[in-house]
Amino acid sequence: MVNPNAIAKEAEEHLFEGPTAGQSLTNDPSNPYPWEKAPEITSVKVATEKIFFDLLKEENLTTVATLMSQKTPVADIANLLLTAGFQKGKWNPDMMLSLLEPTMYMLLAIAEKSGIDPVLNRDDVDVEIDEEDEVDADIELERVKTQRNRIPEGGRFKDAVVQKINPASVGGDIREQLKTLDTSKVKESILQKQKPALQEQPSLLGKTGV
Repeated sequence: MVNPNAIAKEAEEHLFEGPTAGQSLTNDPSNPYPWEKAPEITSVKVATEKIFFDLLKEENLTTVATLMSQKTPVADIANLLLTAGFQKGKWNPDMMLSLLEPTMYMLLAIAEKSGIDPVLNRDDVDVEIDEEDEVDADIELERVKTQRNRIPEGGRFKDAVVQKINPASVGGDIREQLKTLDTSKVKESILQKQKPALQEQPSLLGKTGV
């Protein structure tokens, strides 16, 4: 079971980036915030591709892989990425929910290629990946997403539940690139970050007085 408060330090700086309550009411109407304007991206496919190519940047790839190696839940990382995009005016809240499944799928694929055993969500509940349920029809895919991704009544986006992850939530070209993704530098970076922690551990011999 994952401690709900156990968020890796690298993620902490992003947890409070959202607007404060009532902030939009005090903002100058002639100078709206990015999230108050029409979103830049209105296509789930285009938004998914943007997230994918952003993740491929070496610094970003290393960051998300490190977070997953430190047991930061995949759902939390996806939440941070999507919330950041919303705050920059990239997409609206409805699209955020549609993007949750493909974003989690890409993160899980990165974890697998990096040799990481990830934690999926704060409750450590297994999320099923439908390898055989690759639906091509856009209408059917939207129906599947609606059933699988939901926000509990009275909840917020961070409370969204993903019950199943369908590989068809991302395009075939993205899936193929994920299969051949080179994560050698990521693995090396994670290993280097783990070494200092191992070296700082107290000696067992010292504890026993030997």
